[in-house]
Amino acid sequence: MSEEEQRGEREPGATPEQSEATPEPERAPDSRVEAESETEDERRARWLLAREADDRRRRRTRIAAWCGVGVLVLGGAGWIAEPFVQDRMITSDACDGALPDGTMATLRAGAGDAEAHLAESEAETDAGLGRYTCEVANDAGGRVLEVRVYSRRDDVDRNLVRDFQSNGAHPASALPGGLPGFEARFGGVALVPECPGLGKDAAGLPRRLFVDVLGGHGAEPHQLVRAGAAVANKAAEKLGCDRDPLTVPAKDIEESESEGVPSARAAGTTCAALARDPFSGAGWTVDLRIPEGPAPLTSCKVRPSGEDEDGDPYPPVARLYGLYGPEVKRVMSAEAGHSGVRTDKTRMRPWLNDVTAWATARCDGRPAGFKLRVSREDEGSDKPDEQVLSRRRLGRETMRAMLVSFAEKESAARGCTGLRLPSAD
Repeated sequence: MSEEEQRGEREPGATPEQSEATPEPERAPDSRVEAESETEDERRARWLLAREADDRRRRRTRIAAWCGVGVLVLGGAGWIAEPFVQDRMITSDACDGALPDGTMATLRAGAGDAEAHLAESEAETDAGLGRYTCEVANDAGGRVLEVRVYSRRDDVDRNLVRDFQSNGAHPASALPGGLPGFEARFGGVALVPECPGLGKDAAGLPRRLFVDVLGGHGAEPHQLVRAGAAVANKAAEKLGCDRDPLTVPAKDIEESESEGVPSARAAGTTCAALARDPFSGAGWTVDLRIPEGPAPLTSCKVRPSGEDEDGDPYPPVARLYGLYGPEVKRVMSAEAGHSGVRTDKTRMRPWLNDVTAWATARCDGRPAGFKLRVSREDEGSDKPDEQVLSRRRLGRETMRAMLVSFAEKESAARGCTGLRLPSAD
């Protein structure tokens, strides 16, 4: 066969290799036939795969949603928690970290707004001026704590003049816990510890600090005592006092005002006179505020036990005071004038009358005065007879014996000299 004949037998455009090697394409199987040939197990497997894919998609959606919610919750919780975190930070740092545990909670309650958070705290030492200050405020603009400490004699004396005045007024109570200080007449408490590291003042007397402690407008003196003692210790350290720290009282001193103890508990103290007649029975309560070392004030009071018709403690009927320092002259001179007692400006004279008795001495190189003050009921008092200090029950002779006991014991405890007592006339 010729070459042309061979070409005519082939399909037009096809090469010999394609004609021989390429089979006729198979027809796609009919879909109905394929569906009929799929087994039940295969259909179930395919359904399960589709369901798993759908479940995975749903889980991813839920996770994304919860992540968004979590971000919002954590952000909101952080916003809410931020003031509480700030409260803790300020509490731990306030007054150079001096405040004892739990004290800041008491101080915040005394600031007048229990819901207010702490906003700022600042402490500063100025060695050149001999001062230390510490302040804490809340976010309502209220004072939570303010402490100002002075070591220069002029500053100390200026602050003492505020509370021991030339008209005879002086603080009504020393501090509890044996601390050297008093409840300030114009609010807060004051501590006056010695500062031996600073040497002696121009008069040759041991240097002292004056620690002025104020809380919020609702703070009571007993709520400030722990904070005051702790900050006084920090200030003494900062200002170079080189002294043993004051004893910081236990927390229960902040919880309530002293209710006093039976008068028999005064025995063995410098105020032992309040444990004897006419106060030796069970119907009397005493409040003993006797410092453990040098201090501007000692105070002991006795009152009838129980409460009045308003539920308040009865007021004191007799008070013993020991006053130490130059300010004693102003107080004593003014009281002498009020009582009609002759005196002069250069020398304090002891005296005794129906309501007041004074003795004098010198303690630690400073003037000292020992005072008994009696409050007598008006005629027709509705108190029981045993709770009324008539002149028959507590006359001048008994008053003098009480004052002598107190003055001698205080003088012995504090190394005083030159004790002068009122005459027995």
